[in-house]
Amino acid sequence: MFGYLSQEVQHKLLLMTADRSEDTMDHCRLLLLLLQRFPQSVSVHGPKLLETLMTAEKHSHYQNSVNCYRKLLVCDLLPLLVSSSVSLPPKQLFRLLNKAIEFSLNYLLSPSKLIQDLPELESKIEDPWVHLFLVVQGSGKKLGWDLSTMFAVPWNKEMYWQKILHTKKNLLLVSEEQRNYKELLYCCTVFFLRCFHEYTSSVEAGNGSEVPLVMVEAFTTKPPQTLTESKSKRRKVEVEDSAVPLLTVASLSSSAIVGNFQMAVACWDLLHSVTNLEKEFSKLCQHMRLDLCLKYFLLDITLYKEVFDEALFILQSLKTSPTEELRKNLQLASIYYRKGEKASSIDHILQVVANLPSQTSPTINPQSNALVQATKKERHLHYLPLTRSHVLQYCVKFILTGLKKHIFSKQPCPDLDQAVGHAMTLIQYDWPAEESLAVKLLERIRRNRSFSYKLFRSYIVNVDLLEEFMYFSTDQGGCLALDIVSSSHHTSQRRISTRGADKGVKDDFKQAMKRQVARSNEPIENLIIKFLVTEKHSILQSLVQVTTTPIL
Repeated sequence: MFGYLSQEVQHKLLLMTADRSEDTMDHCRLLLLLLQRFPQSVSVHGPKLLETLMTAEKHSHYQNSVNCYRKLLVCDLLPLLVSSSVSLPPKQLFRLLNKAIEFSLNYLLSPSKLIQDLPELESKIEDPWVHLFLVVQGSGKKLGWDLSTMFAVPWNKEMYWQKILHTKKNLLLVSEEQRNYKELLYCCTVFFLRCFHEYTSSVEAGNGSEVPLVMVEAFTTKPPQTLTESKSKRRKVEVEDSAVPLLTVASLSSSAIVGNFQMAVACWDLLHSVTNLEKEFSKLCQHMRLDLCLKYFLLDITLYKEVFDEALFILQSLKTSPTEELRKNLQLASIYYRKGEKASSIDHILQVVANLPSQTSPTINPQSNALVQATKKERHLHYLPLTRSHVLQYCVKFILTGLKKHIFSKQPCPDLDQAVGHAMTLIQYDWPAEESLAVKLLERIRRNRSFSYKLFRSYIVNVDLLEEFMYFSTDQGGCLALDIVSSSHHTSQRRISTRGADKGVKDDFKQAMKRQVARSNEPIENLIIKFLVTEKHSILQSLVQVTTTPIL
């Protein structure tokens, strides 16, 4: 029936009903309906509704900006108000911008997406960025900003970023006394928060797989040099390339994470590039309590830039839920390794192994080559999925990297056989990807003409490795002195040694190796976890004797 009434009657009826409503929320909704149906009335009733919404929120004493009155303000009223002819003082516009930014970000970061005192259906906001961009664009127009016009264009990170850089360049051309940073501050902050949210969403959600990702130190190898490059050109390129860490992700489908992070970092750096701009941004963050939202991003920045003391401070302030603890120990291991504190780094890695997550997601076979990259860069940072298999593979690779440094060092190494044995155990997890390392380890044993590893019977079950040790025991294989299968209660570890000597020992050796082969189908994941947990002290002993120079 309402639709059949004349426009004038509809207008009067809505206004009269709103004025008579005793419920503040109903009053605001009716006035909004009036403004939406009759945009020409925004200049008359818009400022009054603005005051009502802000007063109602203040008197309701909400602890969170994501509440019913703020939602009506940001998503419904402000887009109408800032696009109208209503004159608003700059101070009020900045206050409204703050409220819009705070609400939009907190809503986006809210796991439930529920708005206080609103039913679930009304709590759903299709795209909060659309509403925020409208508010920034309209407010900027009233303030005489040019940069805010970019928010009228469909989202395009590179195009937005170039406009921001152009605005900063022009701003720096005038004297410090004449500079007004508000335009750059607000437009760049909103752009930064959009990039930050895209990055956070992709890291937390794992691009649709619901598997969170964590930034960790990964591993590098030197790429082959090309003969066509001149030495001076190659040296210059290498210096430039090595300055910024290489960033990788577990799969191509997650590659947008790297771009999102790098753009967010670039924007963060711009906001901290000029002293007065940095001060204003710091005040804005403090006013909107952005530090709480940004903690994981700030942690990743400190890791990226090697500001390790700050990273440690942030990590110490984090919660201790199982997932948080896993993330925390992985990043602590990375930090301590880069700082050269090897014992601490390995201790945190072994804590990770002792508290691995259960396999709740479908089993994913991690790509071992994702953790090791041929690059000229000094560092490699990797976004590690927090699944049982990915995390265990990373821990194995982390420890193997340290063991290789020990085993292949030019300096004399105490307990070399123990380190080689530990490495032999670990390469079974990523077999045959680690076959090239196995060849080097076996060659080291062959050159030494002997090998003693008391844990062999407990952990070496890979058929290919067992065949190599069988070969070493033969005349053709050099008849090496192997102390690997004797029981602890036997005599002082009889060895397979010189030709024709102690036939009984050789028979015992063959039988023991057959028993090892019979275990080759044991679940390798369980065996490796048992090794890392049970032999923790022995592993630490093999690793802490290495020089403290970072090798990742």
